[in-house]
Amino acid sequence: MLEIRKTREKALQDERFKIDEGSRGVDGIYAITGESHGYFNARLHALAAGKHVLEFGCGSGMHALELAEHAAAVTGIDISDVGISIGERHARSRGISNVDFHAMDAEVLQFPDDRFDLICGVGILHHLDLNRAYAELARTLARDGRAMFLEPLGYNPFINLYRRLTPKIRTPDEHPLLMRDLTLARRFFATVDIRYYYLTTLVTVPFARRPGGRHAVSAANALDRAIFKALPPLRKYAWMVVMEMSDPLKHN
Repeated sequence: MLEIRKTREKALQDERFKIDEGSRGVDGIYAITGESHGYFNARLHALAAGKHVLEFGCGSGMHALELAEHAAAVTGIDISDVGISIGERHARSRGISNVDFHAMDAEVLQFPDDRFDLICGVGILHHLDLNRAYAELARTLARDGRAMFLEPLGYNPFINLYRRLTPKIRTPDEHPLLMRDLTLARRFFATVDIRYYYLTTLVTVPFARRPGGRHAVSAANALDRAIFKALPPLRKYAWMVVMEMSDPLKHN
């Protein structure tokens, strides 16, 4: 079953990257996600300065190439060799020499222990066996390193309805994270910080790109922050989380 899952994932990702280099045509709903991506990217750029970085699920490499502007060296891995080829082509065309790409299984990394100062990824962990992925993250992360991921949660009924209505833009083995998956990370990292995003903000999706829409999104984000602080049980209904993990626990 393990090999079937990975073969299916690779085939679907390969096909995706053959079409407009992986664009999924979901700009509408993702128009409200600037706050999580803004925090995630700003934090990554600060952490990456002068460091050795690994990006999980780098796809066509655009994020890895951006990180290369800040890091000493960036390595990008993806299960799709089609995506990796696109990343390599972009690196050559831009003359970027401090990034390298590898077609590789994120659950079985071909790197030595303590190799990277920073490991990151966007929307990748929920495609993986988390016990395997967390173990490889902890193994290859330097003892004073950081791991950061931006991932979807699996509880919000409106987002789950959207997922059911758009099966063609996702793989059948995806499993948006549950609270137990966030808790599991603490078996591999002594320090795990979680930031939650998008609850009432989902109401602003239909007009987020219209005049004044940004103000509505900003106000809803502020309301969400207040809700998540005052009512922690509602955090599980957020759409996305940013996970920052450190102090890896080295399991023999």
